[in-house]
Amino acid sequence: METETQPLWTTTREALGKTWSVQLCANEQLLDKDGSNLGRTQLIYHDIRINASMPQDERGETLLHELLHCANEQTRLQLKEDVISRLSPILYAFLRGFGLWQEFPWPDRKDK
Repeated sequence: METETQPLWTTTREALGKTWSVQLCANEQLLDKDGSNLGRTQLIYHDIRINASMPQDERGETLLHELLHCANEQTRLQLKEDVISRLSPILYAFLRGFGLWQEFPWPDRKDK
């Protein structure tokens, strides 16, 4: 039986008429069946979990990756994981490069 532990930090945001929880979690809280541990989205709970041990820039890219999963589910595009994995870094780079990405207010961000 899986034991659920508390995230290290949580904030909420409103989108698509729902309240979404964004959480920073310890590495072991994120392990999936495939062994990945950068981030995870639980759509049924409107919950996005990000690995706290990553640098903030990687967290931002991972958050965008997880948001693409949310958009994929909402629009029923049926994008495969490898497509989302290839899209997220390039979209993140374009959004940052064009000044369209607002840095997420992680609790340890220096320039809040």
